[in-house]
Amino acid sequence: MRRVVTLIAAGLVAVVAVAGCSSDYHYVSNSGDRTYFKVPSKWKLFDENDILDGMGRNLTDAQRQQELDQNWRVAFDAAPKPTLRHLGATSAKDPSGLAVVRNLTFDAADGLSLSSLRNYFFDVDTALQDETGEIVAYDELQLNGGFHGSHLVANLTMSDGNVMTIDQTVLVDQATTKLYALLVSCSNVCYEKNSGDIKKVVDSWTVRDK
Repeated sequence: MRRVVTLIAAGLVAVVAVAGCSSDYHYVSNSGDRTYFKVPSKWKLFDENDILDGMGRNLTDAQRQQELDQNWRVAFDAAPKPTLRHLGATSAKDPSGLAVVRNLTFDAADGLSLSSLRNYFFDVDTALQDETGEIVAYDELQLNGGFHGSHLVANLTMSDGNVMTIDQTVLVDQATTKLYALLVSCSNVCYEKNSGDIKKVVDSWTVRDK
């Protein structure tokens, strides 16, 4: 099963701007790509430098700067002792996640489909075929401005026997030049326990064309 940390190591880098926070939420925005969402203020935010320091140590200075210039990414973790290692962890007891805006190359855009969007973070389709996956909710999305993609909630039984719940929204713009994705995951028990907070994060994910 392909884990989200593979994508972190691959360098889908974020430039995050925290627009402000109330007593209840951190409000995160990427004004250049008109992308916004919020997470509870008790959750830890990791910006692009945190992520690169933790996962991108093999990058040259030029590669690091290229990633910073071309893509946007921010991570978050609700654990009492937050760490990037919780991202995609199959037995995580607290929600963690990743928000991404990725500039698409011609080849990447040419290969996009609803299936590839659905399997962006994890190979959900293979899990379904192997009967190690269960779809809890699935909606194809057609949003204002031509953004389209899908929202998916799935339970995945991992090789260690733990069941993880993933909640992901993956969109592309009308011109297929950018991909916008939000993932929240943790163990299935954790997901049920924190479903209220997770739903507020997912529902706050906003992408605008103007």
